[in-house]
Amino acid sequence: MISPLFSLIPNNPGIYISIIEDKNFECVDELKQYANSINATLHVNEFNFEQKRYTKHAVQYDFLFICADIDRRNDILEIANKTYRVLKNAGHVFVLSKKESTCRLSDVFEESNFVAINTISLDDEYDVISAKKMHGWMKV
Repeated sequence: MISPLFSLIPNNPGIYISIIEDKNFECVDELKQYANSINATLHVNEFNFEQKRYTKHAVQYDFLFICADIDRRNDILEIANKTYRVLKNAGHVFVLSKKESTCRLSDVFEESNFVAINTISLDDEYDVISAKKMHGWMKV
């Protein structure tokens, strides 16, 4: 499902990639194969959204995929803020979103200081929101 996004990831060994996935999607295997093919480090985060931080490895990521059904949650801004903190400067986040939620989720990620927010249409039901953390912007 997310393989069209892989062309946006440079083929540079040593890239840190993470994926946050829930039972509604099966994106991990696709991403695992791609990460292995470019010698990237992939962390699959198994956590609940309520925990204080999203990283257990003291790593900041170059790319983070959110393949979880977050559009029905009440704490989307907090999720965006925690996501912002685990990205490297100039890191990218890709959020899988149902088309009817894309505009609202994009606004929340913009409120959390993400920039260069774009929408990529995957199919008739899903979009991907692409956003970037920029250098030296506000702390969240």
